[in-house]
Amino acid sequence: MKKIAFITASPMTVKAFLLPFIKEIEKSYEIHVISNWHGDEDFLPANVKMIRIQIQREPSIFDDLVSLIKLVGILKVEKYDIVHTFTPKAGFIGQIAAWLSRVELRFHTFTGQVWATQTGFKRFLLKSLDKLTASFTTSVLVDSPSQQSFLIKNKIVTAVKSGVLGKGSISGVNLSKFQFSQEKRDNIRAELQLKDGEFVFLYAGRLKKDKGIPELLSAYRNVAKKVSAVLVIVGADEDGLLSEVNHTDGVIFCGFTDDIVAYFSAADLLCLPSHREGFGNVVIEAAACGLPTLASLIYGLSDAIVDNETGVLHQVEDAADIEEKMLNLCQNKELLKRMSERALKRVHSEFSERLIVDEFIKFYEHEQSRLSQ
Repeated sequence: MKKIAFITASPMTVKAFLLPFIKEIEKSYEIHVISNWHGDEDFLPANVKMIRIQIQREPSIFDDLVSLIKLVGILKVEKYDIVHTFTPKAGFIGQIAAWLSRVELRFHTFTGQVWATQTGFKRFLLKSLDKLTASFTTSVLVDSPSQQSFLIKNKIVTAVKSGVLGKGSISGVNLSKFQFSQEKRDNIRAELQLKDGEFVFLYAGRLKKDKGIPELLSAYRNVAKKVSAVLVIVGADEDGLLSEVNHTDGVIFCGFTDDIVAYFSAADLLCLPSHREGFGNVVIEAAACGLPTLASLIYGLSDAIVDNETGVLHQVEDAADIEEKMLNLCQNKELLKRMSERALKRVHSEFSERLIVDEFIKFYEHEQSRLSQ
């Protein structure tokens, strides 16, 4: 039985995105998952081996070198047939380690570029690290066609060496989990003490400046002067933005939730004014619940949304454009309903978890077949 090592800096990446793949192939492969395990995770199948190694998210030459040495030791002992890395730091260290250990098949999945919105030396450095990561792989997966084009244009990957699973996304959407619930809608709206007919804008994700939170708040403040609407924010504050959130009338901050479906069901429009996204899985998860999205016109999101059909795209970092489109959508219920129906139909036909998992298996089979030729 062939052996696969999945390597990622965060166990949450495994839980959120890799489980469907692991559960599908665990009977055909011996699977090890190398990550910063804390010891209390229990979501992996029983026969999947967990290997703990410290991989820092932030740059640290000494710590990264220690991680690299330890990883090379593990890979040489285990003798994997495939090493597949996720997240930037794990990709960089993992691919070097796999190359040094002479692993035959080395895959990395790109899920967005931090450097896309950076300038100067920091952009050059981070871009160079991504380019090095790609150079050590045998093949690269990218989670959206437009991101693949962006990486090719920036000479990080080549068209021959890179690919996308289906129409995009990391692992698709679990359609049995993500679906509209009238009961959850009623419960959340009652819990938040919303008025009948009050329009609900929703932001779901980390609170960061490069997620567009400042311009979303600015746009919402003007919209709220003209219509009865609230902005519900679900997620953890990572950039110290909570003070501005709490001082904006009509904004309801709910923090992190384990039941995002309840909020998708309760909302009328998802807002994602991000400055950079590899794909934007939250968009298709919301779509599976019949919730259309207003989002930035950037690579990744332009694949997750068909503009003016399954959602609306606005100019990036443009509060005035966000405001205009928020106002238009909340005043045009028929348009919103059509977008909801089209978004739901599209996610079922193009982004189901089953479809993306099948594409993942085809990719593995193709790469192994190509190696044996």
